[in-house]
Amino acid sequence: MVFVSDSFVFVFLPLFLIAYAGVPAFLRNSTILFFSLVFYGWWRFDFLPLLVAIACWSWLTGLWIARASGAERRWALLAGIVPPLVSLIYFKYVNLFVDSMNSLGAPVKDWSPIPLPIGLSFFVFGAISYSVDVFRKTVPAEPSLINYSTYQAMFGHLVAGPVVRYQSVAERLKSRVFHSAEFAEGLRRFMLGFAQKVLIGDTLAPLVDAGYALPAPSTCDTVITVVAYTLHLYFDFAGYSSMAIGLGLMVGLKFPENFDNPYLSTSLAEFWRRWHISLSSWLRDYLYIPLGGNRAGRVRSYVNLMVTMALGGLWHGASWTFMIWGIWHGIGLVVGRAWNAMRMPALPAPVGHVVTLVFVMIGWTLFRAQDWQTAATMFSGLAGQHGFAMTNGFAAAMRPIEVVTLFVGIAMVYLPALSKSSPWLTSAIARPPFLLAAVLWLWSLWVIQSRTVIPFLYFQF
Repeated sequence: MVFVSDSFVFVFLPLFLIAYAGVPAFLRNSTILFFSLVFYGWWRFDFLPLLVAIACWSWLTGLWIARASGAERRWALLAGIVPPLVSLIYFKYVNLFVDSMNSLGAPVKDWSPIPLPIGLSFFVFGAISYSVDVFRKTVPAEPSLINYSTYQAMFGHLVAGPVVRYQSVAERLKSRVFHSAEFAEGLRRFMLGFAQKVLIGDTLAPLVDAGYALPAPSTCDTVITVVAYTLHLYFDFAGYSSMAIGLGLMVGLKFPENFDNPYLSTSLAEFWRRWHISLSSWLRDYLYIPLGGNRAGRVRSYVNLMVTMALGGLWHGASWTFMIWGIWHGIGLVVGRAWNAMRMPALPAPVGHVVTLVFVMIGWTLFRAQDWQTAATMFSGLAGQHGFAMTNGFAAAMRPIEVVTLFVGIAMVYLPALSKSSPWLTSAIARPPFLLAAVLWLWSLWVIQSRTVIPFLYFQF
């Protein structure tokens, strides 16, 4: 069950909201938790005990960390981090290890691929950040298992983020009241995210699939495919994040913003401050800084940055192409830092924007490919090895609605920058009115009746 399905919109969500509104205040978290477990079990009931076990273990070790001292406190932290991390490594990366062994001529016999529980990465990251924050005394340990499990399992962000830290919702887990204005804002955010996903992201998906399926794409084919995927990924994931934030607001929980017009960035560092903000900040606070950050000199900071981006890339999927994608961005960030350290002149904003966007789109080419053969095919297309003009096969696969959506998506990316001269337009773009969101949502509901539901891209991560 996904947010853009009839079962969610017409069955699950209404039942949840009615139940939530009908229970007394002290049962609100229990209601969220119950429906979250149902939501996850709807997909794979057999993986539900894994998430329950991680939540219970993280809660128990959090209490241990809070009351321990000295060396015992460090052991408690390891106990809180290691089991969830091991579960993530097992379910997400053992298949990659086996495939690598097979490709190296040392096959693993009688091996059956392990399915990846959706949302496990986000769930584990939440558990790790909670343990570390309790250890750092950033937050107190949560005494209530129900409250902590609600934070971990809330279906709005459970399967694809954003990465929510306990401290951002701790106070409201303990006590919150219903605000009609906050509920309306949550509904508006949900409807807008729904429309982003369906009307733009999903509409471009067939065009992306067609481009990546070409055996010998031309330069034109490849460029259009990469642009389409750049927009498809953004509107799919930003749409999901908006829906998750909206669902949280409907029940009085505030999740962090995850996107801030990232494709308007004029440097790669700025891009990562605007793209998947919750993950970027998580990697900074729980990986880059513990590795030493920039405290041990320039060269060490470059190494720490490369390690962080490589592991961040591998986090996205069990494929070496994801790690190379992370390394690609790590190299770009290191070059940017070295450029600034040498006091080289900053690139003019338009030039910096173009360079950054091209760099990001080259990375997306590898990100979407997921295997070396597909990546090589796409890069050979970019290099013009199969000609430059659009091929007949790609032209036949491109529908008018996809062409229109491509231009609409580009316009929506640049409208925030173009609207700065008009305060009214800036406000309308930053916060579209409720009525417009409702119209777009109803249009999206009509559209999905004639389509197969397309899962969110970040479900696989």
